[in-house]
Amino acid sequence: MSPKGIPTDTAALHSRKSRMHQRAWKTSLCLSLIAAFLNPVATLASSAGNDAKRLATPYHGPLTNNRQLSTESTLSGGFETSQGEASETLASGWAVPIDGPLSLLSRKTSRVTQKQNLAVQPQASIEQPKELTGSISTADPYQHVGTQIDRLLETALERDEKTKSIDMAVSHYRKKSQIVIAETKDAFDYMIPYRGFGPSAEAGDIILGEKLKMKSRASAEFARQKNIDETHLKVTTCMFQMAMGIGMQDRGRGQEITDAGIKSLRELVGEEEAEKTVKMLTGFQENFAVPESVYEQKIWDVAQKQTKQNQIFKASIEEDPVVKEIKKRVHKYNHKSRLSMVTSQVVQTGLGIAALTPSFIGPGAKVALLSYVMATGGPESCKLLKELYLDKRFESRCKVIGEEAHMAIDNYQIALMTRNPVLLACSESLLGQMIGEMGVKEIMGTALLSEKKHVPGA
Repeated sequence: MSPKGIPTDTAALHSRKSRMHQRAWKTSLCLSLIAAFLNPVATLASSAGNDAKRLATPYHGPLTNNRQLSTESTLSGGFETSQGEASETLASGWAVPIDGPLSLLSRKTSRVTQKQNLAVQPQASIEQPKELTGSISTADPYQHVGTQIDRLLETALERDEKTKSIDMAVSHYRKKSQIVIAETKDAFDYMIPYRGFGPSAEAGDIILGEKLKMKSRASAEFARQKNIDETHLKVTTCMFQMAMGIGMQDRGRGQEITDAGIKSLRELVGEEEAEKTVKMLTGFQENFAVPESVYEQKIWDVAQKQTKQNQIFKASIEEDPVVKEIKKRVHKYNHKSRLSMVTSQVVQTGLGIAALTPSFIGPGAKVALLSYVMATGGPESCKLLKELYLDKRFESRCKVIGEEAHMAIDNYQIALMTRNPVLLACSESLLGQMIGEMGVKEIMGTALLSEKKHVPGA
């Protein structure tokens, strides 16, 4: 600028540029205000007013505004909604978003959108799927009594408080942490025998059955096996008691025997399952046909009866899954190769002698001996206790199998002598569950339940 205040050419050029920048800034500000006025930003409104509400979870993506709702309703062609109705719908209340934009819509808006979608897609006649009906037939003709006995056993165990505590103990000692603790105790007892006479006293209690404390996995599994076997035998006895009474020709005496069986069974499984059992056995009485030739066959003598019972016991033991599992675990102890037997003797003898040396070799040999013993299953005293519990489990299973084989043979013969079809059907069905259809034909000579015409309901 000149001393007189007259702008020079350079100063005039700068002042012209500054006015242009101001005019452009004002123009852009006006356009922004107009755009903001014409396109208001959608907010979350409460049901009480237009106050904005903060989302509980972040929302990603644009909100659906009033104009978009009115445009979609116009394009649908089947359901039109005005902009005022859409505004009222959005202002009626918003749900807190859970997993995306769809959760922002209120119930009313959701119904509007559903109607729009139905209008866009013409409804087509969709055929309802046809209901398929059918039945499943089984090839096992001995399922009637066996399935009911399994159901009664399960119900009896569920109702027994003792069973619940035993199952809790078994699941507790099967945890990995308890397995590690048990092995640690065994290792410490091998180094420092802190248990004293405990193992031998426990073995005596196992043999005589005087005490049964569930303080290890082996003892808990034995208690569980014993409880299941005893309950199974009780249920089977009650069913045979009821079968004898229902099928007896002397109705007075038969009703007394049936009532006694029902009373015992109710205490185990309750009223409902007892009534189902009565209904099943009554079905045998009405539908089980026994040829006259079966009743006329000769009665077995003592030797024949004993032979048949032993055959049933041996055949059942070979196929029993519990017995197979017990044998498999016992074979880990007695099925050792000659090499492993000699190696264990040499290694333990050598390390035991080395552990007696006064130098630093002694402690090292003792640690090595402990590591070898624990790697091969633990100390021998602990192994013997585990095998003793497995022996008692094996004995319990053999006992219940022998008792039920004896029960089936005796009641089969009684059924022939008294012409009791229900008791005959129960005896044959139990034998079929134990030894199979071919075994029943081979040992008993007949298998009436395997013939379709004799099956209840046929």
